[in-house]
Parts: sequence; structure tokens; C-alpha cells
Amino acid sequence: MSIDKSTKYDRQLRLWESTGQQKLEDSSICLINATATGSELLKNLVLPGIGQFTIVSDLPVTPDSLSGNFFLDDEDIGKPLAMAMTEKLVELNTDVQGNAINDNLNNILKNESPEFWNQFSAVVVCDFISSDDLDKLQDITWNKKIPLFVLNTVAFYGSLKLIMPETTVVETHDPSRLFDLRIDNPWEELKHYADSIHLNDLDDTDHAHIPYIVIFLKALTAWKQDHNNLPPRTYPEKKSFRFDYVEALSRDIKSETNFIEASQSVHRALQSTRVPQPILNLFENSKIKDGNLNYHTPMFWIYVKALKNFVIKNDVLPLPGNIPDMASDTTNYIKIQSIYREKALKDMNEFTAEVFRILESVGRSEEGINKALIATFCKNTALLHVAEGSKDLCNNSLINKVLEEYRLLMISMDLQACL
Repeated sequence: MSIDKSTKYDRQLRLWESTGQQKLEDSSICLINATATGSELLKNLVLPGIGQFTIVSDLPVTPDSLSGNFFLDDEDIGKPLAMAMTEKLVELNTDVQGNAINDNLNNILKNESPEFWNQFSAVVVCDFISSDDLDKLQDITWNKKIPLFVLNTVAFYGSLKLIMPETTVVETHDPSRLFDLRIDNPWEELKHYADSIHLNDLDDTDHAHIPYIVIFLKALTAWKQDHNNLPPRTYPEKKSFRFDYVEALSRDIKSETNFIEASQSVHRALQSTRVPQPILNLFENSKIKDGNLNYHTPMFWIYVKALKNFVIKNDVLPLPGNIPDMASDTTNYIKIQSIYREKALKDMNEFTAEVFRILESVGRSEEGINKALIATFCKNTALLHVAEGSKDLCNNSLINKVLEEYRLLMISMDLQACL
């Protein structure tokens, strides 16, 4: 039975959208050691549609293997473990390709060239392997910038380590759901739209369907006129802004839903339009200095450099363009929605031109640049995240913290003994 992909993967497309799904389908995962934990890990990747996976193990299926692995049964006893698990896992999703290598990691490291690992998007080591093999594998994946996950489980306890020089995140899926409305810094088209609406001239029906973005713009303008062009900053000022400026524009605050929403969402009117400090810190990264940008610079850092240039010119980040649902008639909502979208498109086009200019300066072609990824980047510029990795299996700061807690515990025990 053929099922449309948009239907088959509907739930996850809502979570990570088409760009995330495409990355998943383009991925190839290598699992070292066919453990029960490894089979569950692959199951959770096969179901949403990973491109392909490869299991590496030279062990056979034994009766003990059946006790903890859902994907093995009596008929598999004696078969190569990697092959038996692969056969069961690919049954979960016909879109996924599974491969089995009946060999151990030590032999692969000895007999295969480092290029063998180029085919994988990530490597996962389940269960314990020798420190020599882990060091060799870690050196290879580190130099090739392939994420290496080291996963161990003992009964109900588990540990997961990610070994990679750098992890960059564009879509952080921030749960706060903040909207960049630019109430304190409206552009010309938004100001013109708000100024074109005269609340006193509207009948009661139209008055009750004005989007609260317009209410905020008018209220904040009035506030600044009365307070030396300064926004509300202290709690008493914010409280006064809510009751004396936002709700005061209503004809009946108990029945006009749009004004009720405006009062409840007044924090959105008071958001400061600024570049977050973590993003300013990215602008200082040595990777985007003019002398360090080159043909091999990852696209993430090309985007960051373009973003820095955009901010230098505009003093703000590109507008994401999305607005929340709000009480309004269809005409007004579509109008204000289009104003935000057109501004976001204008900013994205300016950002894209900056990306192409940087690519040209380092001798790279703009062909093959995914416009959808650029659009995603522009929507998430306020939430970019970069984590610097380490080849150490244990983080030094974590070790120091544990040792410090142990030292304090010993001091406490000595004091109790003295008492």
C-alpha cells in the first residue's frame, strides 16, 4: 500500500517541518554493536524515515539475546546478530534502507581506510569497546566532523556522550513562543497602517475587531508622548500602561475581545527590539573574521557573517514575519499579516544577497544553496545556538564540580566526627 509522505509523516512534519524531515531522510547512521538499546535507538529513527542505517557486529544471536531485544525471536538463533536485527528493523518502514556488516570494530579500523566513515552522518557506539578502538574511532570522526555518540546502559542507568568539534543549532524550537512584533520599533508600512485607523471614527462592531497590534502601537505612541519618549520600564509604569493606555482605548473592556486579549498580552507590546547578547557573541567569533572566511567555511558561519553585516546596516535582526492569532475580522488580520510577511520577505532577500556576496568573495558558487534553509535561518536568528565540543569523554567542569562536592562532603563528615 502506497501512502503519501505528507500523510505518513504528518506528526513529525509539524514538529521539525520539511527541512528537518529532509535532513532525516538524507542521513545515514552507523551503529557499532547490535545491543537491545541500539535496536531501540534505530527503531526510533526508522519509524520517522531515516535514510539508511548500518549495523556493525560480529556476534551471533544467542538465547540470551532474545531476553532484552524486541526485534529478535527464536528463529534468529544462530544467525548473525547484525543481519537479524536489520531484517526486522527495515520491516518497520519501507522507505528506509538497512545494511549489516558481520564484523567487529577492531577489524574495520585495521582493514578499512578512514574514507569508509565518510558515508555516515553519525556514528553511535553502544556498549563498551576497548579504549584503543574508541580513541582511533574518535580521532577519525573528530577530524571528519562526524558526530560520534557513545551510549552505555546498565540496568536502569544510562549515559550518552556526544563527541564533535562543534554543534550548531538553527531551529531550537524555543518553547516560549515569543513573537517579534516590533511594537517599539515599527517600520514605515506598519506605522502607516496603524495611523490609517482612527478608533473614534469606527462603529462598535469595527472597533471590537481591531487587531491588538494596532492597539499596542497607538497606546505606546501615546505613552511615549507623555513620558519623554521613554517606554514603560518599572512594574508600576507597566501596570499603568496596561490600564491607563491599553484598556483605556476600549469602549467596553468587559465585552470587546480584542481589547481583553490586548490587556492579557501586554507583555508583547513591551518587548524590546534588540539583538540578543548570545547572537552578539557569535558576531565576535574568530571564524567569521574576514581573514578566516574561506572556501571550506561551513554554511552556518557564512550565514552568521551575513547576519552580522545585516545587523550593521539595519541595527536589527531580520523580521521572522509570523504573528500570533488574535481577535480581529478577516480583512484586518490578513492586512496586518501581509505587512509582516512582506517585511520578512524584504529582509530575507537582503540577507540572501549578503550571503551570495560572501560566497562570491570566498570563491564559492551560489548554485545549490537551499533557499528554504535561508528562510528557516532568517526566522530563527534570535535563537541561534553554538556548542563547542571536546574530545574528552568527561567534561572538566563536571569533574571539578564532583570533586568539589566530594571535598565539601569530607569536610562536613570531619566536622561531625569532631562534634
